[in-house]
Amino acid sequence: MRQITISGNLGKDPQINTTQNGTEVANFSVAVRKSRPDDGGNYGTDWFRCSVWGKRAATIERFFHKGSHVTVTGTFELDEYDGNPQLNVNVTDFDLPDNKTQASDNPFDNDDDSIDISDDNLPF
Repeated sequence: MRQITISGNLGKDPQINTTQNGTEVANFSVAVRKSRPDDGGNYGTDWFRCSVWGKRAATIERFFHKGSHVTVTGTFELDEYDGNPQLNVNVTDFDLPDNKTQASDNPFDNDDDSIDISDDNLPF
């Protein structure tokens, strides 16, 4: 099976379409920064076109927006567009983007203070 996992940022808000049989599909593109610079010291960007089908399309529309960080997994096909290779990902799984505005249950989030623990505080 040809499977891929990518992590990057959405280039624009997802677009939702409905097929003739009523199935929703969310289409979006993910920009992934290359891990190594070119000879000029510039990092390039690879773009991946992604599609999510069915009920998950509504989830994508609700939580994903331009600039959102996302990690997606799916099967892929390599196409050519205007003479350039293009990778299309049929997304089978995704992580929801971090929402910085929601309250966290983690008491250590947004806490830059260090914690001093001495041997006397350890129970063993």
